[in-house]
Amino acid sequence: MLRRLALLFIAIGAAAGFAPASAREYLAGPVVVADVRGPLDQRALDFLAGAVRTEDAQLVVFKLDNVGVASGSMTELITTIETSATPIVTWVGPDGAVAYGEVAQLLQYFAVVGAAPGAGIGYLASDPSTQDEKSFPPPWHDLNEVEVVIEDDESHPGVDVVQPTIGQFIAELDGMDVRTKLGNVTLETATEAKLDDGTPVTVSSVEIRFLKPTLLTRFLRLGTRPDAAFFFLLAGLAVAAFEFYAAGAGIAAAVAVVSLFLAGYGFATLPMNWWAVVMAVVGLGLYTWDFQRHELGIRSIVGTVLMIWGGLMFVGGSPQIGTNWWAVLLTVAGIMLFYLFAMTTIVRSRFGTPTIGRDYLVGSSGVAETVLEPDGFVVIDGARWRARAHRAVTIGPGSPIEVLAVEGITLQVGPRDPAD
Repeated sequence: MLRRLALLFIAIGAAAGFAPASAREYLAGPVVVADVRGPLDQRALDFLAGAVRTEDAQLVVFKLDNVGVASGSMTELITTIETSATPIVTWVGPDGAVAYGEVAQLLQYFAVVGAAPGAGIGYLASDPSTQDEKSFPPPWHDLNEVEVVIEDDESHPGVDVVQPTIGQFIAELDGMDVRTKLGNVTLETATEAKLDDGTPVTVSSVEIRFLKPTLLTRFLRLGTRPDAAFFFLLAGLAVAAFEFYAAGAGIAAAVAVVSLFLAGYGFATLPMNWWAVVMAVVGLGLYTWDFQRHELGIRSIVGTVLMIWGGLMFVGGSPQIGTNWWAVLLTVAGIMLFYLFAMTTIVRSRFGTPTIGRDYLVGSSGVAETVLEPDGFVVIDGARWRARAHRAVTIGPGSPIEVLAVEGITLQVGPRDPAD
């Protein structure tokens, strides 16, 4: 009798081990939320694939707010999602978040798709015919050049849950049957509770763990936003020019190196319009040219136009990936103020102090080494100086001159009567 009972228990255990996945026990591990924003690059895609492979998670949620995939391949990520034994769901939020391009295509691979009211989904790849209309239902498979904005009071094909926060979305999943590699799983994410006044509410019943990319990845991804890449490029070059006029290498040099490094990482990942990058750099060069001449002329005006135009056309991923006009204007305005105040201050600090001892030059005489129309070079007591002719008069080579004033590193000179 005992032997028969033992064999019966063994048979029951074996049957339970080979039971279909839909009937398997649901492990109450943490809910892992993978959060990465902005244009996706290969480092971000690898981070998301790693989040899917979290061993102790009972559920993995992708919190999406991405304008597209700037570089890299989604093949490994899609394969990881499709072969996962853990339920994988996604939520596009909060309000104002977007899922564009290949990120919108990625939605068809999740067991449950959620979104916040006000979230936007659209701008799919260039060939809508490549989409599977059954797994990616209308109207999304037609969203090649447009987007749909999720409304709280509307039903959207392909969107299973509309909730304004990630916590409410996770609680809404309670009791849902979602697919995995091993079959369907019933989620257990919430429980009923009552407030002090007896009002029933639904609260989360599981631990929620938020995952972020590594510190290095987050640092590098600062340059993957087009607005940031444009800012880092101009800021790095402007600070490098500042360091050129400053006395010795210092903090400004390190800031310039870091800024240009982040801009370079953005260039390596974003779909750049290189002609626009050249325009922005040339515009900043014209600013520096006018600063060197101590004047605000046509070069500064042209430089401003080139920087704004280059910033607006900085990347070629429109309408998914592009710069914001207000961010471009703020960056260019910041460069203007930097040259007007910071650059002027450092030049005065370096070349206008009493220790330099240039005031004695006022009233000195010399000769013009080159033609001054109005800028050129003069020789005073055997020393060569940069000079500008007073009142924009033209002074020929070898003509006697007199120093009228000292402005920074430039002497203001005028013609001197040979009889004097």
